Amino acid sequence: MVVMTYLTLDRIFRGSVGVEQLRGPVGIVHLGSRVVDRGAMYLVFFLAMISVNLAVLNFLPLPIVDGGLFLYLIYEHVTGRAPSLKFQNAATMVGLLLLGSLFLFTFYNDVMRLFSGG
Repeated sequence: MVVMTYLTLDRIFRGSVGVEQLRGPVGIVHLGSRVVDRGAMYLVFFLAMISVNLAVLNFLPLPIVDGGLFLYLIYEHVTGRAPSLKFQNAATMVGLLLLGSLFLFTFYNDVMRLFSGG
């Protein structure tokens, strides 16, 4: 399931999967309400998918999540010094902007999808 999540991210960046397929919190709740009606096994699988996707998102090499901190540690190990505080702050802001933009984009798409009946 983890590999499948990374492959999907790769396909999104390559353009073979449209970004309109992404779901944010509103879309996840909407899908979850439909999954609940199908039974316990579907619900467990759905919750496992959410958990794996959050873990993958958390390990992306963005400074605002754990993957970015891991990159800082690798940098420090290779160079013998930590990245400057100025660089870390700037990189964190970029990561925040990227994740915030992704959140707003998926939220907007989710709301539009709900209002259009999709």
